[in-house]
Amino acid sequence: MIIRTLKITGLIVIISLFSACGSIKPEAPATANQVVPAKPMPAIASTINVPIKVDLKSYIKLADQSFDKDFTGSDRPCSGLRYQYKLKREPIQLTGKGKTVFLGLDIAYGFSGEYCAACVYENCITPTIPFSCGWGDESLRKAKVKLQSDIELTSNYRIKSNTSFTDLTPIDPCRVTFANININDILVKQLKPELSKFAKVIDAEIAKQDLKPYILPVWKAFQDDIQIPYTGYLRFQPQGLSVSEIDMTGSILNFNIGITATPSIQSSPWNKPSTPLPNLSPYKKGSGFEVYTDLRLDYDSLSKQLFEMMKTESFAMGKDKINITTLHLFPAGEKLGIEMGFAGTKKGVFFLLGSPKFDNAKNVLALKNVEYDLSTKNVLIKAAKWMLDETIRKKLESQMVFDMSDLVNLTKKSINESLNQTMGNGIKTQGRLKSLELVDWSLQKDAIWVRAKTLGDIGVIVE
Repeated sequence: MIIRTLKITGLIVIISLFSACGSIKPEAPATANQVVPAKPMPAIASTINVPIKVDLKSYIKLADQSFDKDFTGSDRPCSGLRYQYKLKREPIQLTGKGKTVFLGLDIAYGFSGEYCAACVYENCITPTIPFSCGWGDESLRKAKVKLQSDIELTSNYRIKSNTSFTDLTPIDPCRVTFANININDILVKQLKPELSKFAKVIDAEIAKQDLKPYILPVWKAFQDDIQIPYTGYLRFQPQGLSVSEIDMTGSILNFNIGITATPSIQSSPWNKPSTPLPNLSPYKKGSGFEVYTDLRLDYDSLSKQLFEMMKTESFAMGKDKINITTLHLFPAGEKLGIEMGFAGTKKGVFFLLGSPKFDNAKNVLALKNVEYDLSTKNVLIKAAKWMLDETIRKKLESQMVFDMSDLVNLTKKSINESLNQTMGNGIKTQGRLKSLELVDWSLQKDAIWVRAKTLGDIGVIVE
């Protein structure tokens, strides 16, 4: 009975020794599944340039409607020129260039009067000389009146203007030659007080106009998240507004607002309440936005990708040979760990550690300095020293390459599409991504986070 027991025990020992010789199972690295906290996302202050267009025609139209279209008047001194006049005006015309608005009025006028050389006690003692121009059956004469307005924007989103009369140009002038009478001088004399009133009406009407309805939707739009598929939510976090000088083109008032913001891309929507519209500050020209985002490379997906590339590989040294049967990636502090299952002359698992490195030109993430983990190395020295050959390690390292081109291109496409969209209330965004550069990485629990620096432009159209 004792002999039989010894035989069984011996057989178990022999089997255990045989198994131990054929299977390699080192302990996982001490740092396995440890992660280093990711670096905070850089928050870069950016100034985004947004063009604004305002048509002044509607403002001038209101001023035009509040002012008379027909005028009459007279001047009857005892001696000298006595006259009466009538005048009709057409709607005001508007054009502009730079910071100046040019206003034009087409007028039609007529004069009727007489000239008295001498007068005593309100009675003319000399024969009067009558004259008329554009009176009675004669067609009204035409002239062009010109006004000019210098405009600027104020810090409270108003337009300030200063309008004044500049010129009167006859189109078919009256020609009265006696007594050196110049009908145009008379016309200007009579019109100046009325035109001064008109200029004040124009300035008052323009001053009523508030540009906040044009700018507030833009401010609100930049406080809304822009969803970027596969990436997250772009939020600008605007802090201030500045305004450029005015540049008139025709009837269109052109200016730019500079939105000071600290954009970022986050994984979840922002629920922060909107901030009120700030006062305008001196203009700072925008150069676009700079924002960082983290692209996710899941370990499971990468493991499958690498395994598909390596499952047909054979690693041989003399008569000894192994094939890769399983592959799993995991974080190991600042290094990426690789657990490989293998079969062949020997079977089991071994662990490797490598440092991720970027090739930005090729959008490639590669593992460099791939080495066996210390525990794996110690086991292989005892059980399969041939597996420590440098040829095998280098071959493994050459395979540890992740092509990120598809992910980068998909991210670029998503951002570009998201920068161009209709946001409602007549607001459209127009933007473009100028560049996307991979700049850093971190190994987190379930994925490699690859940090990308993006540069872009975005503008808003208010319709």
